Amino acid sequence: MEINYIILKQGVDDNMTHKITIIGLGNYGLDDLPLGIYRFIQQQDCVYARTLAHPVIEALREDIHFETFDDIYEAHQSFEDVYQTIVDRLLELAQQQDVIYAVPGHPYVAETTTMLLLEAEKQRDDVSVNVLGGKSFIDDIFAAVKIDPNDGFTMLDGTDIQPERLNVRTATIITQVYSNMVAADLKITLMERYPDDYHVKIVDGAHGDNAQITELPLYELDRDASYFNNLTSVFVPAVEDERVLYSDFDFAVQTIDTLVDDDHGCPWDQAQTHASLKRYLLEETFELFEAIDNKDDWHMIEELGDILLQVLLHTSIGKKEGYMDIREVIDGLNAKMIRRHPHIFGEQHAETIDDLNTIWLEAKQQEGKTPRVKFEKVFADHFMSLYDKTKNKDFDENMLKAYLQQGEAES
Repeated sequence: MEINYIILKQGVDDNMTHKITIIGLGNYGLDDLPLGIYRFIQQQDCVYARTLAHPVIEALREDIHFETFDDIYEAHQSFEDVYQTIVDRLLELAQQQDVIYAVPGHPYVAETTTMLLLEAEKQRDDVSVNVLGGKSFIDDIFAAVKIDPNDGFTMLDGTDIQPERLNVRTATIITQVYSNMVAADLKITLMERYPDDYHVKIVDGAHGDNAQITELPLYELDRDASYFNNLTSVFVPAVEDERVLYSDFDFAVQTIDTLVDDDHGCPWDQAQTHASLKRYLLEETFELFEAIDNKDDWHMIEELGDILLQVLLHTSIGKKEGYMDIREVIDGLNAKMIRRHPHIFGEQHAETIDDLNTIWLEAKQQEGKTPRVKFEKVFADHFMSLYDKTKNKDFDENMLKAYLQQGEAES
């Protein structure tokens, strides 16, 4: 009986699931650490910390043994590799024992390793992940800049920020701005959506009334390396000046929607229909041709805007009447381009133009379109021929009409 008991117990140990408990150290010192987390740490023989550079760890190191992953930061070039290596080590440790893992702030706020561990938990049956809270830095940042987050905000990682993820209509908190090199890259990205002199705030050590706040124009964001450390964030206020929104696509849609609105719009725009707008698309296309031939970049910008205006007028009319809007147009465009480019967005390969033509034809066949006479190609050829014959002639409007009518009579 004793032998059987020993074998059974060993079998249970071999299949035991160990636990990784992630604890948040809060945004600042011991005073902000929840009492429950403090008591939990006091009970541990060893705590693994993502980094020792935190005020709570500095206060507890004499009483608690901390192991650090700071060496991993020095061994890798990218944060992606750093975080994955930390997670791999934690999972390896969890094969032998329960692990306590401490991270700055709250484990669920701007903490990539938490997300990676939770994802690993889904894929494995030999480890479980438990998360214990901690105070997030977000509360302290909003208290420092005196902004109500209920008005909406975006939070982004300063080391991995893309212009398309910026929302200028809401306040933005940008984390991980730990050096002026990160700030320099961030500045360039922000300048794609904000004016160069737009005022932002560097927030360091956000903790009640003790935060260090530096307000400065965007172009000076990276001027002083002393502004930045591992507790630094950048706060970008929501845009309130409509002129800053002039480059925003949604604002453009809103502008044209207003113009065609039956109650508040412009009488000319209100009166337009899809049919009445047809000639203006041709006129604007001709003006774009002219700008292209003259290699006039500024004129091209203007004329491309006028062609976009035609698109938005059609979609705003459709939106007003309830049968289409610009979102459907863009959705259809994206779907078509991705569907017709499986060699870019899928698994197919294309080495030659013939390969591309085959892929394109196959995609169109799958769309179920009925073959038809390509009248638009004939008209385009005819128009381009007339345009090339007349573009360099010194005609006024009447002379051009007479020239075209003579050509039609001779044909």
